[in-house]
Amino acid sequence: MTRGEEVRAWFAGALFDNVALKLVSLVCSLGFFVFIRGAERTERRFDVVVERITPPEPATRVLVKEPPAVVSVTLSGSRTVLSALPHELGTMRLDLSSGVEKSVDLTATMVPNVPPGVSVEQITPSRVVVGWDDLITREIPVQIPRTGEPEVGLTVRGSIVSEPETVRVSGPQTVVELMQVARAAAFDITGLQEGYHDRMLVLDPPPSGASFLAPSVRATVQIVREERVVPIKGVAVEVLGNPRATTRPPTITVRLRGVPEVVDAVVPTSIVPRVELPGDVDLSRPGSRMVRVIVDVPGVTAEAEPAQVLAKW
Repeated sequence: MTRGEEVRAWFAGALFDNVALKLVSLVCSLGFFVFIRGAERTERRFDVVVERITPPEPATRVLVKEPPAVVSVTLSGSRTVLSALPHELGTMRLDLSSGVEKSVDLTATMVPNVPPGVSVEQITPSRVVVGWDDLITREIPVQIPRTGEPEVGLTVRGSIVSEPETVRVSGPQTVVELMQVARAAAFDITGLQEGYHDRMLVLDPPPSGASFLAPSVRATVQIVREERVVPIKGVAVEVLGNPRATTRPPTITVRLRGVPEVVDAVVPTSIVPRVELPGDVDLSRPGSRMVRVIVDVPGVTAEAEPAQVLAKW
């Protein structure tokens, strides 16, 4: 047998002689390694959900700075036990029912579902800071914006009316006291005909932490024929039944109100304000009397300013 054949025979014997015994030894070695590896202590990070217990209803305090929703917990223990735990251990409960706590220290006893033999090494953050404010309710006016335009020749009379005119808002005092109005969705008047129109409008969401006791309001708008107001100044006043009588002031302002094309067609010289002396007036002797000014202009509403003058005879 050559030298090379002797070497190959030796390797073959080393590999295949007592194969069963060698396999048993290999399995035992692997099992011992796994056992030692599993029993080895290690650290692993887990998430813990934070649940807060707030003051019972009816509460007068509200959280404005809340604790974190999740904290990180580092556990120390055997690799086998830690590997079997879920990534989220469970829920940690913070008792904030008194409404005065400003901070809470997180301790190992607060961590849920920690198995025996496992210790809590670190909680991040180890302290949570919270903020409180008084819970108040107040009334604020409703504001309704308007969009669009009615048909030509029509216009909106007055402003959009809200029912109710105010709404109650509840929330932290520092938030609610800064709120001036409750703004509703815009009222679109595009294409509306003459008359009254109403619809329910949803209120815009209030600032974070605040809430409206009613989510919507009823809004009403009146659409009328477009009017124009034109003042005619310096119009002389006539005294009926006594041409020699005078008035003080001798001239007044007449305001014409009506459809634009009709108002524009009125000739100022055709406007004749007049006063009528009562029947019991004795015109045979000098006197005076406050009397109402009468103005008639076809197709429009005419208003005298002032509405009364002093007639003297």
